[in-house]
Amino acid sequence: MSAYGSVGVLLAHLRERWKAREELAKIDPNELANIARDLGMTQADLEMLVERGPDAAKLLYERMRLLGLTPDDVEHISNGLMRDLEKACVCCNEKGICEKDITKRPDDPLWKDYCPNALELEDVKRLKNGL
Repeated sequence: MSAYGSVGVLLAHLRERWKAREELAKIDPNELANIARDLGMTQADLEMLVERGPDAAKLLYERMRLLGLTPDDVEHISNGLMRDLEKACVCCNEKGICEKDITKRPDDPLWKDYCPNALELEDVKRLKNGL
């Protein structure tokens, strides 16, 4: 991909994030608080989720795939747990190392040292496998 292509992709991504932020800003603050409450999060969490974009939890889904887990497995164990895992992933600041580990060292247990969802994912895997 050319440098221009990379810049074009970045600009398109930024435009989508700005658009989402503008749409969020148009919502009445009371309604936004209600939406956040309905989703089981604070208004600040909802705003951060929008800011980080729709792919903010993609590394969680990839880690789950590597562990042989699905969102249904997680929800079967505990209703609402998937939302909590997604929120923790979105808020995580270790995305660079996580992406590198998933890509280059998917079986290395090092991810458990920094992942805010490690314990829960390991528990779900253990329960799914009946251990």
